[in-house]
Parts: sequence; structure tokens; C-alpha cells
Amino acid sequence: SIPKRSTMLKQIWLSVKSTPLYSLLPTVTEYMVEKGWTKCFANIEEVGWPIYIFYTLVYVILVEFGTYWAHRELHDIKPLYKYVHAAHHKYNKEDDLSPFA
Repeated sequence: SIPKRSTMLKQIWLSVKSTPLYSLLPTVTEYMVEKGWTKCFANIEEVGWPIYIFYTLVYVILVEFGTYWAHRELHDIKPLYKYVHAAHHKYNKEDDLSPFA
């Protein structure tokens, strides 16, 4: 079934409200690159394929590990769940699912 228009508008508004949070990580990482606190390689040839693959694997493992534990803590710390994370689970029923959920 297709969700009600009002439900989809609420989902869109929730996405809009969360945009600043989602834009924080790329903003911080870009700032770190600009300050020289970390390296950013424009071409794989600058580091070579073995190191590039290694860095990619380390990155994916760290991101997945961090995402898992951040999500778990959002469930375990009750005030965080109630005021921050509950909206994430509000629209997961069949009648509420849309591309904006």
C-alpha cells in the first residue's frame, strides 16, 4: 500500500531535520584533509594498489564497526533512543514505508 501524503511529508521533514547531522562527517573529514591532519590521495598511483586496497578495507571495517556501535548505543541509552533515535523506527511498518522512510 502507498502511505498517506501526510506520512510522506513527515518522513521528508525528518530527513530535512537530520541533514545537518549527516553532513557533519564529510565536513569534519574535509576539514582534516585541508588542515593536513590526514592524507587524501587523488590518484591510486600515489600510493599503489596494495596500500589502496588495504586503506579501503580498513576504512570499511572502521565505518561498519563505528556504525554498529553507534546504532547500538542509540538503542541502549534510553534518553538518546527516546529523543533522537525513535523517529528512525517510527516508519518501518508496511503501511508507512516509502522512499522517504
